[in-house]
Amino acid sequence: MARVGLNARTGQLLTGWPHCVQSIGKILSTEIGERVQRRDFGSNLLDLLDRPQNQETLVSWYVAVSEALEPRNVDGHELGEPGWVTLVCDLDPSVPGEVKLTLGGVFFENGHLGDYSTPSQREIVYSLTPQLSGSVSFEAVT
Repeated sequence: MARVGLNARTGQLLTGWPHCVQSIGKILSTEIGERVQRRDFGSNLLDLLDRPQNQETLVSWYVAVSEALEPRNVDGHELGEPGWVTLVCDLDPSVPGEVKLTLGGVFFENGHLGDYSTPSQREIVYSLTPQLSGSVSFEAVT
């Protein structure tokens, strides 16, 4: 059974790779501890946005992405993204007020079922932009 879900913005049916892109975006844009019943869900990325852009912070970004997306079971809850293996993580903070996060890796259509027989190389670019409200816009741009 292929991965199926709903588009978080439109409510339309979402399958395959677009569903995985939405899932990765949701994981990375949710702060750890934000969800009441799943305190371990999410990432530390948003905490890293205001840090200086040095080697230490870059390594922290890479670690935060890897830890958040790694499939794992915590207290009976499946966390991470089972249909994705991150191979490349790149940051581009060259535009003031925006960070572009590029992820490259392998997508498995049925990874959520434990079937890793159909790998395909993929790349996603997310744009992170702080908003006046204090929140952060986190959107896939490709």
